[in-house]
Amino acid sequence: MKRITQIINLKNLLLKFTSNMDTRIALPELMYLSPTTREKAVAIAQDLLRRNNISPREAVSKAILIAKNWAVKNVNRRVWKKLKSIEKEII
Repeated sequence: MKRITQIINLKNLLLKFTSNMDTRIALPELMYLSPTTREKAVAIAQDLLRRNNISPREAVSKAILIAKNWAVKNVNRRVWKKLKSIEKEII
């Protein structure tokens, strides 16, 4: 029961943060992420809480790292595709 309460509390905290980015920031770590990466981090944090027996704070920290890595790979993939298309145009 305690675990379910933690998940619900974190979910509410994350939803409050994503829908209300005013002067009060629930999780300041999320403030520095792009909206897409932030959404990914929220989804990952919720998934980590459901699957693993870790604290909400740990779940958010791990989720942010995973989401940042995902974003970097995503950008690198787009840059690589753009470079390939430019290379084909030159040839």
